[in-house]
Amino acid sequence: GKIINFLSNNKVKLNITAVYTADQTKRILNVINKKSNVIISIFVGRAGDAGKDPLPELIKSIRLAKKFKKVKILWASVREPYNYHQAKKAGCHIITVPPNIIEKIEAFGKSYNQLTLETVKTFLTDSRKSKFKI
Repeated sequence: GKIINFLSNNKVKLNITAVYTADQTKRILNVINKKSNVIISIFVGRAGDAGKDPLPELIKSIRLAKKFKKVKILWASVREPYNYHQAKKAGCHIITVPPNIIEKIEAFGKSYNQLTLETVKTFLTDSRKSKFKI
């Protein structure tokens, strides 16, 4: 906390990473200068990888940060395209998204029928490539 406080008071823009809980967010908010620009990166994907539901902690962190005009909450470690919608719905300020996930987000909006046809075509293509005979 001392280093965060020092840097914050010296107007250093901060991106505080490896945050997982609202309690950690609260501790950060207690030591920053309210006038400084701070990004708090919540590692949502890594928490999910560990079998934790990260959304309650993320939402609590967003609520805590609302009192600070220059604090932004960042959704880190995106694992799937739907995380984009979850982050948006939760009111997350920033989300970092890898290029392969962005491509999938751009394909949103397909009907179930379209998905079915694409999947069956992919299965057919894969079976032809395998040259497997029954």
